[in-house]
Amino acid sequence: MKKHLASILILFSVSILFATGTKEENPTVKTITWWHSNSGLLQDATDTMVKQFNDTIGKEEGIKVNAVYQGKASDVLTKAKAIWQGTNYADLPDIIQLDAQAIMDLRDNPRLIPAESLAGENTYDLGQIVESTRLSQTYKGKMIGMPFNSSTILLYYNKTAFEEAGIAQPPKDIDEMIADAPLLLKKDESGNVMRWAFSGVPTTYELCAWLGQQNGLSLICDQNNGHDGIPTKVLFDENGTMETFLAKWKRLYDTGALENATSGVTASFASGRTTMMLASTSQLTTVLDMVGNRFEVGVAYLPRVNDQATGGVNIGGGALYALDNGSGHSKAAWKFIEFAVSKEQQLAWHVATGYFPVNTGTYELDAFKQHIKGQPLFATAIQQMQNSNPKLQGIWVPSSYQIYYAFQSSIMKMLAEGKDIHQATEEMAKEINGYFAAYLATQQ
Repeated sequence: MKKHLASILILFSVSILFATGTKEENPTVKTITWWHSNSGLLQDATDTMVKQFNDTIGKEEGIKVNAVYQGKASDVLTKAKAIWQGTNYADLPDIIQLDAQAIMDLRDNPRLIPAESLAGENTYDLGQIVESTRLSQTYKGKMIGMPFNSSTILLYYNKTAFEEAGIAQPPKDIDEMIADAPLLLKKDESGNVMRWAFSGVPTTYELCAWLGQQNGLSLICDQNNGHDGIPTKVLFDENGTMETFLAKWKRLYDTGALENATSGVTASFASGRTTMMLASTSQLTTVLDMVGNRFEVGVAYLPRVNDQATGGVNIGGGALYALDNGSGHSKAAWKFIEFAVSKEQQLAWHVATGYFPVNTGTYELDAFKQHIKGQPLFATAIQQMQNSNPKLQGIWVPSSYQIYYAFQSSIMKMLAEGKDIHQATEEMAKEINGYFAAYLATQQ
């Protein structure tokens, strides 16, 4: 895969040089700072992309991008907040890469330059960006960030274990998970579980899809899941989606083959201790490396809640945001953003990281078609995204970490205590609505 990526990058570097010519370097260089949280394989892909830009378009336009690793996504946000809450905006980066957790801090920020505004100023056609990713960054009808490292959720399964258990296909819905679970469960002579069928506890990430996909499209909270304003209440207790899901999930738990693990799930899957897990498409390369030759990895669409849950999955991952730091370099920053989401660069980024391309043109490239032909597991995530309702979007909510744990702890408590599903749903809604009310009170 690394050789394939190198060939693609060389090919695109040459094509860019021929397309843009070989003008003399502009003596007045604008330095653009990009803060990110990309480490490991992502760091390598980031460095490659930045070097290619600096050596080609950047050299001709007098722009140099300086990519700075700032730790985890939450660390990037914390460092940026410390600056924009003060007055010395010159210390802000020109571009910042953040995930959905940062939206509440960023979407109304006066230092944010909406991507759609920059696109308009530079006559850039946003129609070339995949619709579902555009909507994942849309607030009050305007795209505020440029989708970049976009992903969805997938079912990862131990294909070898499935075949040994006589299961021909991965489960297409939770009912099939329930039927498969006892066949995949393994215990020792003392009754201790040696292998679980599924490990994990649903949190915000999983529930955005499992609740949102019901009835073709359902909302978790008002204000269009927070994309039109600050949410005031949840809707899953009113539209029945949470109770419908929990009823199915409890049946899976009752098989005795579901492990309520809140950490270490990927390692457990890679070791063969569990046969199914849910994870981002961006984890595919990492998972394959972790598993090695232990067994054959399979990936499939997220199992549906029921036959009426036809909405598919929402977009995850992150985006690039342009910030006004007083440098007047927004046009230069846009040059790099446009480069980063070009069809060629999105192919290189996809091959290196597993994030799917956000540029529709990437899917028409012969190099992409050849890559997917040789890497069918990567094709599954893309097909699932393309078959999902683009309006199914994640939730933008205050107190996101508290809400994450509210979902997780409430589900675990319901299963452990055998609590009534309706009561569990009401208690969950009350807790989360309380977080909304507390936040709204601070905004008055």
